[in-house]
Formats: sequence, C-alpha cells, structure tokens
Amino acid sequence: MHSEHVPFFQNNELNLKMQKSCSQRSRFSFRRKLRSTLFLTWATCSVFSHCYTSLTSRCARADWPFVRGNTSGTGVAEGSLPDTPASLWEFKTEKSDEGFEATPIIANGLVIVGDFKGSFYAIELATGKLVWKNKLKQGVVVPAACNGNRIIIADFDSNLYCFDLSGKEVWARETEQPMVNGAIILGADVIYASDYGSLVCLDLETGKEKWIYETGDQLKSSPSVWKNLSFLGGCDSQLHKVDISNGQSLGTPIPLMSPTLCTPNVIGDIVITPTQPGNVYAIRVDTGEKVWSYTPDPALGLDVRSSPATSATVDGNTLKGTVVLPSRNRRILALDASNGKVKWESLLRKRSDSSPVICGDRVWIGSSDGKVYGLDLATGKEVWSYQLSGQILASPAISNDKLVIATEKGSIVCFGSRP
Repeated sequence: MHSEHVPFFQNNELNLKMQKSCSQRSRFSFRRKLRSTLFLTWATCSVFSHCYTSLTSRCARADWPFVRGNTSGTGVAEGSLPDTPASLWEFKTEKSDEGFEATPIIANGLVIVGDFKGSFYAIELATGKLVWKNKLKQGVVVPAACNGNRIIIADFDSNLYCFDLSGKEVWARETEQPMVNGAIILGADVIYASDYGSLVCLDLETGKEKWIYETGDQLKSSPSVWKNLSFLGGCDSQLHKVDISNGQSLGTPIPLMSPTLCTPNVIGDIVITPTQPGNVYAIRVDTGEKVWSYTPDPALGLDVRSSPATSATVDGNTLKGTVVLPSRNRRILALDASNGKVKWESLLRKRSDSSPVICGDRVWIGSSDGKVYGLDLATGKEVWSYQLSGQILASPAISNDKLVIATEKGSIVCFGSRP
C-alpha cells in the first residue's frame, strides 16, 4: 500500500463495477419494491449542519443533531465513553419488521429516528421512554436533522416534513427531488442532496425552494460545509464546491477518477474524501491542491460505501491525526492524516454497512452480524463488542457520554456508564 496516486480509470474492469453500484438503488429500495408497486429511490450516506441559534433554543455542542455529528462530516463525538460500555436501555418497535436503517440523531435530550413503516419517534435519551410518535406517509430510511428548534425528515416517497421539538408538524411538502441521507440546516436554509443528482436548498420555515445545483449524475453522499462552501461528491467521479448562499459552483469540480458514495471530511481547510474502490484524497479546499493521496493494493478488494471518520487537528499547513476508512469487505483501515500512509488494518467478523464514529481513543462501528464493536484508535485492536438482535445498517450516534445505535429488527439500544 502506498499514498501515490494511480489513475483509477486504468482499471477498466473495476471501474465498471463501481459505475454499476452507482446506478443501483439502495438495499431497502429492493425490499420496498417487493412491498409496493412504486419504484422509489434513495441512498444512504451521511449529512451535516451548523447548529442554528434562535432566541428560544439551540443545539448543545455535545448533541449529535446530524448523521455524522457535525457540518464538517468528521464523525467525531465530544465527551467520552467507558472502555466497556454497559447497555442502559433498549427501545423496541411494536413489530420486528418496523426496523431501522436510518441513523438516529440526538438533540435536546431526544433520540430521533424513523422506521421502515413510516413511524417517526422521539425517545428520551436519559431513560429510553417514548416522548412522542408521528406517522409519516411512507417509510423512512434517511436520518433526520435538527437545529434545536426544527426537525427535518423525509420518507422514501419524496415527502419532506418539518416538525418542532414537541412533534407538531410545521409543514410538509412533496418534492421531485428524493432526499439521500438527510438534510443540513444552515441558518434559515435546509440543504440536502437528491438521488437525482441535485443539491437542493429550501426555506426552513416554509419549505419553499430557494435554489438547486445540478451535478448531472446521481448523488449518494451528503454535503459537508467549510465557511460558505458546500462539498459533495457523487457518481460523476468529481468533488463539487458550491456556494451555499446562492447554489452556484465555485470553480471546476475536482476530478476523483472514480465514483464516491461518502460524505467528505473537512478539517481546517483540507477536505478528505474516499472513492468507492478505496482511493483517498486530501485536498486543500481553497486551491484544489492535492495534499496527499492513498491508493490501496488492488488485492485488498476495498469497496467503500460508508463514510470515513477523521480525528485530526491542524498543525501549520498539515494535519495530525487519523482517518478511519471502512470497507464492505470487512476491512477497517486507519490512515495517517498527515500523509495518507496506513497506520493499521483491522478485520471485522462480518460486513459493515455502518460508518465509524470516533470518541476519545476508540472507534465505534456496527456490522451485519448485529454486533457493535469498539476498536482502539491507536492500534485497531478490538477491545469491546456487544451482540444485538438483527443486522446493524445504521451508524452509531454519540451524545452526552452515551452511544445509541438502531437495528433492522426494530431495536434502539443505548450504551454508557451505569450510575
């Protein structure tokens, strides 16, 4: 393995495989096809937003109000978790087929998530008790977003909803742009990526459309934000820079040589984005300069569809820290954030469709065998695991020293320290 770039398009067979996966719909789209006469589309990934401040309430810094925890998309949680977290509570839906693929968010002491059948829940983080429940028109497979006042959610029939924290509907609208991976809330704007290849901006209070940016190909990831710029990659194998004030492209998109299904990580003025075959690029956002790149050994057979997590700080013009890269072939890689070199490699027992979250000196991730894993951030060694019922398709959410994760069988489990 090395960090020098080899043009991905030289591998025509692998490139065709990546393009095919971009043209496919998500796992749940096929399950849904069996349950409905409608062919509906969506894709999972990750999404981020600034906490929106109002006169009445705001998101606490320790909250996890977006799928990757912050607008930078880094997947890093504040606070700490015990080395061996205990199960504090479990919430179960009424039926096992009312399961979860969406990652929960945590805001204002509430765990907020929708299930396959369209139920939308707010659960008390401290106790696991149901606070309120709403019924949407269709099922939910994307995460919600919250700014401390408003909650944005979408179902898989292209319906968007806005609720307040008490569960009261503020507005609902049908859109021609089906959401992937949730929205971000920036001031008075709701910004989300569409499976049809658009970045869409709506008014938070009314749901009216403000602008649309077209990429020309499918999007499978959500945007990250740096200053006034939004970054997103897609099936067109490019990293787009969009001015979030008006939806205009800033400069020519940066070529990535292959599709990306992941939400970029932004640390300082450097954006880190992987492609589906496992190439990883660190790019300076204002100039487009490549800081470093990582190209995996083809023998690894990486298939990166979940978002990375990056715990790093800016030291002058470089980063110091670790990039954790998940692959669907059970491999978890850690790269040096300063140069892209491999620090360690860990192998899970089963495939993971979950994106990792870093909290303290641990990496937390779920897998298809129903286990939640804790890996040592320095070595990749498995230091903790816990068996749940059903596959884990969602990612962990960490807030107030508690880890929350949902399963396909309708369970939401909270871990932390016992009193």
